[in-house]
Amino acid sequence: MPDFLSREPPKGDGVDPSSTVGEIHIHAPGRYILELRPTERWMPFLRLAVRRPGHADRIVYVPVTTRTSYLLKSSEGGLVLQFDRGDVVAASVRPLSIGDIGALLSRRRRHKRFQLPLGGGVVLQPLLHISGPEGRELARALGSLAGWGFGTASDNLQKTLSRHFDGPPAEARERRPAVEPKIAVALHLHYPDLWPEFEALLEATDRQFQLFLTLTRPDADLAQRVQARFPGAEIAVYENRGRDVGPFIQLLREGKFDPFDLICKLHGKKSGASGPRMVLGEIWRQATAFDLIGSRGVVDRIIANFELSPDTQMIGSRRFRLPNEWKGETAAWGENRAMVLNLLETMGMPSSSRLDFFAGTMFWVRRGALEPLRRLDLPLAVFPEEASQQDGTLQHALERVLGMICTKIGVASDGDMTTESREADSIA
Repeated sequence: MPDFLSREPPKGDGVDPSSTVGEIHIHAPGRYILELRPTERWMPFLRLAVRRPGHADRIVYVPVTTRTSYLLKSSEGGLVLQFDRGDVVAASVRPLSIGDIGALLSRRRRHKRFQLPLGGGVVLQPLLHISGPEGRELARALGSLAGWGFGTASDNLQKTLSRHFDGPPAEARERRPAVEPKIAVALHLHYPDLWPEFEALLEATDRQFQLFLTLTRPDADLAQRVQARFPGAEIAVYENRGRDVGPFIQLLREGKFDPFDLICKLHGKKSGASGPRMVLGEIWRQATAFDLIGSRGVVDRIIANFELSPDTQMIGSRRFRLPNEWKGETAAWGENRAMVLNLLETMGMPSSSRLDFFAGTMFWVRRGALEPLRRLDLPLAVFPEEASQQDGTLQHALERVLGMICTKIGVASDGDMTTESREADSIA
């Protein structure tokens, strides 16, 4: 791979080193190698503005490692790529050479999985498999995201990254219901460092709610901060069993949710400290949280849907409702079918209930829909000790049961609300 330029690229290579916003100009159609070295970042994506003559500007989020090359194919001239100068240490562009073609052809299929159409005949293709071990690791992460419907160019990923980088779009206030429901927010944080993320989202909902925060270890500083921002918040510490599901079931058993009409269940999902699973966990948590409490308008639309559809008992992220086009029924069941059916039978529910749930166990739900689960009276001790299990535990089974005990489920997405639902089998 060609060497990257120094912090100040020489003039004439398509980069304006004096501007606070870096620009790469493509004056003629052709194929080019673009090279970027970003500043250090947690999320391996870079915000890129695309300007094409006669078209509206477009923002895309491109995968990036500490040193990344891209194949840029353009059928038109006058193309300008912009990035915030503070995001990039070095950048260059040059025409594709004969020496590049061999490496590109040998990995053509791998590269094409991550290409980003920029409009018209312009395509940007990250060359991650020639960007060293870090590039290959990012390629695995992007492949994992694609398996959940978050392909590199998909609306799912691009809109989630837009919210991550730019915050929520401006929106008009939604109609409020005639009678405000009583709302409980159940937030489980095994990772207290995620509190600022949820704090900002919850504040932006502009609604009254009772916060129940569950932790796996005492944290006096966090408790003080939480109660300073949300007076009256109840904070409980539980043994680390059942992940987010175990503590939620204990709040239900203890009657904490009884005074409320609706419960919003959230948790600080992570899927690893680094590598492909880390990227998946970050996108999964943020996308789901944006869909459920991403703004005042998102919450208003969810509340209105419950008001207008009394039969709807649960609403979750459209993007993580399983089974779906990316995760079929076999994958959605995982190793949990026998335990799920046993739990349904114990609750007196038909074993033919349709598999229908929100992966990640985050959703809004009517308190009344949880009554069959409350009657199970599951103490925390019945949940397994934490051992990084990925499937087949009681909490994984309950993840599925929580959706299956609801007779009607709706879905939400950030900036959008649909009444699409599937009727579950009625429960006597």
